[in-house]
This record gives sequence, structure tokens and C-alpha cells, in this order.
Amino acid sequence: MARDAQAAMVRLAAVGAVVRADPYRRLGGRGGYLHPRRECLEGFARAKTREFRSLRVALDRGARDLITRMLQARLDSESAL
Repeated sequence: MARDAQAAMVRLAAVGAVVRADPYRRLGGRGGYLHPRRECLEGFARAKTREFRSLRVALDRGARDLITRMLQARLDSESAL
């Protein structure tokens, strides 16, 4: 299976202990990528592993849910344009 281009995904950045969306890819810190598709976001939220390996940060279920809702809201607002 081929890897998707980073430009086709949403970047998350770990700045200190805080994980946040980095839509302009300008934040420092470690980065990780998610597909901007509902099924990928839902899989991220349901993941049983605590560590987001590329970010080297442990995310509990609440943090994953918050990130998922934030990204879904952003995707919904972009699709409304």
C-alpha cells in the first residue's frame, strides 16, 4: 500500500505536552499526520494504544476525542464553503 502525501493529510504537532492541529505546518515540535476522513478520525479516537508514536506523546481517550471533534468541525466548516 502506497503512502499518501503529507499535503493530503492534517498535521498534528506536539508542542510540549499539548497536541494541537497545525493546518499551516508551521508549529515546532514533533509532528504526526491523520487523513482528513471521518473513518480515519474515528479510528484515531477509538485506538486502544495510548501513545501517538510519531508525536511520542501519550493521549488518553478524552484527548483523542477532543482532537477528533476539533478536526471534524474544521473539516465540516471547510466542506460548507
